[in-house]
Amino acid sequence: MPEFSEKLSRRIFIICAVIMVLGAAFLYGVIAQALNLFPAAQLRTAYETFTTISESGLSDDPVGEHLQPTRGQGEGVTVNTLPEDDALVFMAGFFDGENQIRLIRRDGTLVRKWSLDYTEHFPDAETRPCRRATPLRVDVHGALATPSGEVIFNYEYCGTVKLDACGALIWRIEKPTHHSLVPARGGGYWLLGRYFWGTDRNPDRFPPFSMSRHNRIMLEDTLLRIGEDGRVIEENSIPVMMRDSGLEALLTATGERFEPDSPGRNELVHANKVAELLPEIADAYPLFEAGDLAISMRKLNLVMVVDPETKRVKWHQTGPWLRPHDPEFRPDGRISVFNNNAYRTAYPDAKVDLNSPFSTNIMVVDPVSRETEVIFGERPGQEMLSVIRGQHELLDEDGLLITEFDAGRVLQVTAEGEIVWEYVNRYDDEFVGEITNAMIYPEDYFEGGLPTCSP
Repeated sequence: MPEFSEKLSRRIFIICAVIMVLGAAFLYGVIAQALNLFPAAQLRTAYETFTTISESGLSDDPVGEHLQPTRGQGEGVTVNTLPEDDALVFMAGFFDGENQIRLIRRDGTLVRKWSLDYTEHFPDAETRPCRRATPLRVDVHGALATPSGEVIFNYEYCGTVKLDACGALIWRIEKPTHHSLVPARGGGYWLLGRYFWGTDRNPDRFPPFSMSRHNRIMLEDTLLRIGEDGRVIEENSIPVMMRDSGLEALLTATGERFEPDSPGRNELVHANKVAELLPEIADAYPLFEAGDLAISMRKLNLVMVVDPETKRVKWHQTGPWLRPHDPEFRPDGRISVFNNNAYRTAYPDAKVDLNSPFSTNIMVVDPVSRETEVIFGERPGQEMLSVIRGQHELLDEDGLLITEFDAGRVLQVTAEGEIVWEYVNRYDDEFVGEITNAMIYPEDYFEGGLPTCSP
C-alpha cells in the first residue's frame, strides 16, 4: 500500500509539472506575441515564407503547375489564313514537358528550340535567387530574341539569363527578376526586379507597411535597366516613385487596416510590365516624351507613365481595366492594355474554372481624354479568359499578336478583330501548356540568318 501511494504521488507530481510547463509556455507565448519576443518573430517569418511559397503555386505535381484545362480549341496551328511569308513566331512557355523557348514557322514547323534548365543556368545553390527551386519549380516570363539569334529571358522571380543561338550560357543575373523584358532606347534592356526586406530591420523604409510590431517579409518591386552584357546599370523602387510623385493615396487605398498587428499587404504593388515610348511615335503623345516608360500594376488596377530620368509619375489611371497586364504605346497616341478583367475567384486550385465569364479583352485609353475602348474581346468569336498573365504585341496596320496565357494560346488578329493565325499548345486530351510570351520576327530580323548548331 505505501508503494502504491508513492507511485500515485509521483504520477500526480509529473502531471502537475507537465501542466505547469505547458501553462508557462502558453503564458510566455502570449507575452512573446504581444511584445515581439523570441521566437514569435522567427515563427511569423517562417509562416509567411511558407505561405508565400504556397501561394506561388507549389504542389506535389510540378508538371501540373504549368498546365491548364483545354478549351477544345485544337492543337498546334489551328488557323492560318495569311499568305506565305518567312516570318518566325517566337514563343516562351512549357513545351515537351520542360521550360522552353522556340521559333516556329507559320505552318507550325519547328525551326529552333532552347531547353531551359534553371539548375543548369544557376548551378550554385547558395547564390541562385531561388535556392530550393528545381527546373520545373520555376517558369519563364519575359523573353526575347536578339538579331544575333541569342535569347534573353527571366526565370520568374529567379534571375535573368542570356544564351547564344545554340543554347550556351553567355551571362546570368543572380537577382529576383520577373514578368517583363524589353529593349531600352540607347542599348540594353528594361525589366522588373524585386527586393525582399524585413520590417524588423527596416521600420522606417516604407510606412505604414513597414510599421509592424511583428517582423514581416516585404516584397518591393523595382525598375531595372541592364546593359547588353547583363550588368545592372540602375535599379529604382516603383513604390518609392509613386510615393515621391504624390501617389501614396493609391498605394494605401486598398482596404488595409494599417494597425500595428495588421500593417497591410506585404506585396506593395505587383508590377507586371514596363514599356518604352519610342521616338518614332512620341509626337502622337502630347503629355509624354520619347523614352518615357509605361508600367502596369495588377493589384492596384493601375497603369502609369514615368519619366526615366526624374523617376516622377507623369500620368496614371486606375481602371476601368481589372488586374491588367502589358501596357503598350500605340502609334495612334493611345495606350493599349491586356485587360485580364477577372479575379482569382475564377482560379480555384490554380486552374481556370471554365464556367467563369470569358471576359478578358484588349482595351485602349487616350491619355489626354481618358476615354477607353475595347478593341478585341467583346464580339462573338473573340472570347478570351486569362485570369493571370497574358500579353499582346503591336503589329503593322494596327494588328495584334495576343498571348492568352491560361489558354496556352497565341493568336494574331487584324485591326478589324479577325483572327488570321492561331496556335494552341496542347499537352494532352485534358490540358494545354502555358505560353507566357510570343512575338513575330521577320526572317531578315536575324542578321545573316540563324547560326547552325551542331547536334
